[in-house]
Amino acid sequence: MQQQQHIYMCRNRDEYAAMYGPGTGPLILARTDSLKTNGFEDAIQRCLAFRDVGCDMTFLEAPETIEQMKEYCSRVSGPKLANMLEYGTTPILPPMELKTIGYTMAAYPLTLLSASIKSMQYALERIRDGETTDDLILSFAETKDAVGFTRYMYAQEEDRYRTD
Repeated sequence: MQQQQHIYMCRNRDEYAAMYGPGTGPLILARTDSLKTNGFEDAIQRCLAFRDVGCDMTFLEAPETIEQMKEYCSRVSGPKLANMLEYGTTPILPPMELKTIGYTMAAYPLTLLSASIKSMQYALERIRDGETTDDLILSFAETKDAVGFTRYMYAQEEDRYRTD
């Protein structure tokens, strides 16, 4: 890591601690993509350097094996982020296994989007084919609850009749 980056990161951390007190302020997540270009050892060294300058959490992008994931977690201290991208290079593991290995947080960046698209495609096929979709959808009341409309309307009614 270049000296200038190190100084900036330390200064930034010190400024936040001075303004908000220790342990407050934003979470600093340091990511490296160097595994693919520079190899596993370089990526580990970068993560160790991130921790040395005070980053809260590290993120090693795209480990290719469970063994790499375990080694990363055992060699680098502090919280770690796992990126669970289906059809990516990192093995997809259940949350409890990730926790056992040593990950603190897991991101599933495309899971819900992809599942939603697949569901929409299926619903559209059923509509196109003249089939009912009742078994695929929430009731209107459940939909309103899911998007917060019911809670919003209740709050509006309370405000409407407030006397204070």
